[in-house]
Formats: sequence, structure tokens, C-alpha cells
Amino acid sequence: MASNGPRGGLPRRRNGKQQACEPCRKAKVSCDHTLPTCDRCRRRQLTNKCVYLAAPMTRPVPDAGTRSEPLITKAPLTPSTGSSGSPVASIVFKDTCPKPNPESGPFIKSGGFFGPTNFSAVFLENSSNFGHDDIQISNDSDPYVASYESLQSQTFLMLAGKEPRGSPRVALGAKILNALPDQQTCRFLLGWYMEKCHGCELPKEAYVDLANSLWTTYARQLAEPRRPEKLEAMSTTLCKNAETALEEFEDYERWFISCSGANMRWEALGGVFGALTTAVLSLPERDPFFSSQRGDRRSRRNFSIELKDCVQACITLSNYMDLINVPMVALLLKNLILQTVISGDVSLVVWRQLGDLVSATTALGLHRLTPGQPVTFTSEMKKRIFNATFICNMGNSLLTGRPPALCHRLCHLQLPLDVSDEVLMKGGEELQRAIAALDSNGWNREEKIYINSSVRTRTLLAPILNEALELFLGDPQNITGKIIKDLMNRIEQTYDSFPNYLKFNMADVSDLDVPDVKVWMRLCLRLMMLEHRLLLERLAFKQDILDGQSMVDCAREMLELTVLIWVQRDRFSEHHHDYDWMLMCWGIPSSGVLCVELLKQTKQPQGTQHMLRIPRSEIVQNLSLLIGFLEWIKPSAGNYQLCGRMRQIIKRILDQILNPSPPSSAPPASSQESNGEANGFENGLPYDPMLDVGFDDGLDNLEWLNTVDWSRGPWVDLQDFSATKCG
Repeated sequence: MASNGPRGGLPRRRNGKQQACEPCRKAKVSCDHTLPTCDRCRRRQLTNKCVYLAAPMTRPVPDAGTRSEPLITKAPLTPSTGSSGSPVASIVFKDTCPKPNPESGPFIKSGGFFGPTNFSAVFLENSSNFGHDDIQISNDSDPYVASYESLQSQTFLMLAGKEPRGSPRVALGAKILNALPDQQTCRFLLGWYMEKCHGCELPKEAYVDLANSLWTTYARQLAEPRRPEKLEAMSTTLCKNAETALEEFEDYERWFISCSGANMRWEALGGVFGALTTAVLSLPERDPFFSSQRGDRRSRRNFSIELKDCVQACITLSNYMDLINVPMVALLLKNLILQTVISGDVSLVVWRQLGDLVSATTALGLHRLTPGQPVTFTSEMKKRIFNATFICNMGNSLLTGRPPALCHRLCHLQLPLDVSDEVLMKGGEELQRAIAALDSNGWNREEKIYINSSVRTRTLLAPILNEALELFLGDPQNITGKIIKDLMNRIEQTYDSFPNYLKFNMADVSDLDVPDVKVWMRLCLRLMMLEHRLLLERLAFKQDILDGQSMVDCAREMLELTVLIWVQRDRFSEHHHDYDWMLMCWGIPSSGVLCVELLKQTKQPQGTQHMLRIPRSEIVQNLSLLIGFLEWIKPSAGNYQLCGRMRQIIKRILDQILNPSPPSSAPPASSQESNGEANGFENGLPYDPMLDVGFDDGLDNLEWLNTVDWSRGPWVDLQDFSATKCG
């Protein structure tokens, strides 16, 4: 599969002549400089040694301690797609760093400061017997080093140039276009996206329309096998389109024409890649679809990361002219959501991308939309995108304990209308009829759950969460019982004001007439409300405003609904990639409250006054299910390591509750047991000093939780342990 590369791409000697490959240079024979392998090396079967060094006679720097590395290597432009029969050869710089472990997350898992509302802080909250210090989560994970073919790693090439053609922009754009799956694969993924996936950015139909216009307009350039010159010409067109400001139209038809077909832009193409990435992530890991792909794309993780790199690269190309528009902000929102799935919700890259998103929305003025304007497709999309940005900002602040970048007092949060995307795209009289059919509060009367329905509910709850975060993260002197109780009442009243078709009922789970999508959205909305309420319950208990019974009841319901997601996981298979996030937000805080209260009751004698009512059996059963849920999280999940650590913590506490330590008068351990522990094994697990929490001094001291470095680990090799059990 040898092909002639561009002559100017080879390294040259000082006399201006092209460098020979290493076998030809050492043999002192003429080299024809053919890429990827010269004719002489191919005839002599030396293809693995046919490399071109930039300066083969130059000695390495003593500090480097390494030999010269090949500058030119043979590699396809991207991993083969499902239909690509001949990958395009390209000249790339070889990366001496190893590729990331496929079982580890691709990005840094955590970093920076974590405040008092973070996901694990609840384990430190107890009565006066326990410490109140904040847990500091350090950033000591191994950094993700992108492979040499990663598009995201090549964005540093974006240097200003006068001519688009031949520039690094065009080269990067050509790689993005070559990474686009073939038309049949795109059709399958977009069909799955329409049927199973949900997004709070632009309508799903808009991304499908953009993809169809892409294939209709550029079918010849994207036909297999794809040629570099055609892709570069197409990339040049998109770069020129991106250099002009996107004119804003209010109706969908003119908006679509302005950024599709011959007017296709990088932000529009990035939206298509975002839809494809979402579809790949929502497919089961063992779906037969992946067996039809080639190369790295046979792995869901690798396929999704490759497509996600293309989304990031499209953002880089769109930012070249420092222009901002609605599709660009929608792409930033989609990119942030995908990043949380791939790298984890508490990773530093997510926090930085959230800052970019907030900056873009405020620069576009989405936080100060003029009220009372006519209802159009564009006006509703602006409301929805900013509301989703505000919700993401509040949720990430709650999860990390960091101050939010937006404040509801400085923004105009306008609710989008509770109508379908199809009606918004059609506009005109049909949109006016749909508006007239809404009730007085703006909800639809057909009892249908749209994307706007979900955004509306979360937007109504978000300002209350914003105020709760101000109490938790602000000056403690501003906390009063009146303010906390008022916020708790507002949460309940807001949830009660929602239409009945948005409220979860346990009977929905067994009702065959209720579609799975409705059960899912109702369940998530209920859990989100309980998450906000539990935050205030913890604060009220910490300030001795409430006795803690309502906090325990809230945590019980929250834990029960969280494990219900896992019990009913077969009904929600397209959401499996979100399960680790749900555990971080809902499972771990609720289990922390219940674990601490169970430990307190274990140490207190029976009949103690003011003891909280805790159904021990129910909680233990649900905690056991939660441990199974945490263990079920796949290594490819962004929050996999954090879930693994929390599983060990909850399991150890549950073991202490069910198997209390023997009294001090108990006989000493046998020599065999002592030898086993000395050899580094306990209960069949490798010894880990981080798990040696020392319960021997009784339950009065849980300060060991204060010394846990929650970002390290997992403390034991969970994957190897699982393999041991299976073996």
C-alpha cells in the first residue's frame, strides 16, 4: 500500500537535497525517497526499517539520554472507518510518548480545589463527634498524553496565515473531514441519535438536516476512497465560510440555509460530529455495530474519543476569526457535555471548558435577552442554550464545591415555551396555535415531555440551588434558619407546581402504559429535586436548625431511587454512559448521610433519647445494591476511579456496621492470620495502607475520613481484582 508522499515534506540535508532513508544512507546507495517505503527497502523486505531521520549524524544532547527518533512515519490519516478500504497515507510527526492505557480514562481525573458541597464531603458531616474539615482532592492522576494522531493534540498548528489553502487550518480541516464516518455509518448513527438520544442544544432534527446537506453537497469529495486534494479543497471552502460573520435569521429555514450546503461552517460540522459522538456513547459496548467497524473504531471508547477530538478541532477552527454565534455556543455546550462523559465531571478540563462556555454565552448576550420579544426559532434556542448553560454551571459547582461563574441575580432566566422542536422549526401559524394551546403557566396540555419541558423544570429549580450554594460557599454568618427553611419550602413548592405528567410515581415503574422515556425523565427530575433538598437538609442539620430526621428521610428516598436506576438498567440502556455521573451526584451523597447515621446508632446504646428513626434493614439492602451499582461501572467511564474508591469506602463502613469489632477482651488473632496480614493480604484483597482505617478505637473517631486522599487510586487494582474473581 505504498504511496508517494509530497516531496517537500521530507527532511533535507544542508546542501538542500532530500534525506535518504536509514538503510539506503548506511549502505551509501541512492534512495528514491518514496513514501511510505522506498522501492529498495520494499524489494529487500526492510519496510519496518525504512525511516527518514532529520539529522541522523547529529549527536543527541547528553541530558536527553535518548537516540534520534524517526521524524517521518507511515500512518493512515485517521483510523479506518467502516467502509474505508484504503486509508490515506500521511506525513505526521512521531510521538515518543506511549498511547494511553485503553482501560484508563483519557484525561486527568481531578484537579484543583474541592469545596464543602463536593460529592464526597457528606462523609465528613456528622454531629459534634465528627470533624468538619473539608476534603481536599489532589490532582495526582497520570495526565492524558494524546496519541500522535489525535486531532486535539494538533491544534497548536493554528497559526495565522494569509492564504487559506496549504495552511495548517486547511490541513487540520482535511483531517477532520477524513475522520467523518462513511455515509452508511452516519445514517445508522444519526438514526439511533434521533430515536434514543436527548440533547439540550439545537434540535436533533437540525443536526440530521445539516448532515444530509453535507452529504448532498459534498458527496464527490467525501466518496470512498477519499483523496487528500479533494478534502483540502473542501476544507478551504469551510475555512472561507468561517471567516465571515453568520447572519442571524429568526426562522429555521433561512437559518438552516445560512450554515448548510455550500455555506457549511466548522461550527455546523462540529454539531454533526457531536451528534455522532453522542450516538456512539449511547450504544452498548458490545453492540454488533462496532464489530462492523475497522481498526480502533471497533472499540466504543476509541471511536467516541476520535469523534470527540473532531468536535474540539471544529471549535478551534471556528475560533480562528474570533467570531461568535448561536451554533458556536451550542457546539461549546455539546462539547462540554461530551467531555464530562469521557473524562469525568470533576476533571480540570471540564472546569476550563465550562469557563469557555460561560464566556461565550455572556459575550453573545444570552444572559440578558430582552423580554417580550416575538417567539421565533432563534429566540427559543437562545433561551434554551443559556438556561442549559446555567444549569450545567450550577450542577458542576455543586459537584466540586467551587463558586459558580453565573448568578441568577445578574441574569434574565427566561423559560422556553413547552412546545416540541418540530413545531419551533416549522414556525408560522402552527407555532402560534401551539402557543395558544399552552396553559396559563406555559406548560403543554397534551401531557407530552419535550426537551423544553425538561429545561423548564431544571431552570425553575436552578436559582434555588444558586442561593443554596451562596449559603454553603459564602460567609457562614449569613446562614439563618429562616433562610434555609424558606429555600426548602421553595424547592417543594416549585416541584409541586410542575404538571402531574412530570412527577415521578413508583407505580410508573410497573405500569406498562408509561413509556420508558417518561419514566426516565420523571425519575431524574425527582432525584434532582431531592439532590437540592438534601444539600439544604445537611446545612440545616450542621447548623442545629433541624434534628436530622427529614435529612435521613430525604437521603433514604434518594438512595432508593438511585439504585432503582440500576435495577431497571435494561430499560435505560441508552443512558448507561451517564450512570457514573448519577452515582456521583445522587448515590454517594445520600449513602454518606445514611452510613454516618447508621454508625452513630451502632455506637449509641439502645433506648437513647432523640435517636433518629432509621429502618436499618432497608438501608443496608439499598447500600448493598449501591455497592453493586458502583462495581458495575465500566473502566471506560469518566468517573470510574472515583466510583471505585467510593465503593471501597461504603463497603468498609457497611462491613463495620454488620460486623462490629470484637471487644478488647477478645483473644488475639492466630499466628496464621497474623502471617496472612503480614504478607499483605486481608480477606483475599491486597493490603493497602489507605484502607487501614483503624476501627479498633471504636466508632467515636471517624477522623480517618479526614485523611483520605479521595482522588488517589483506586486504592486496589479494581480491574485485576475483578479478573481474579472471574478466574
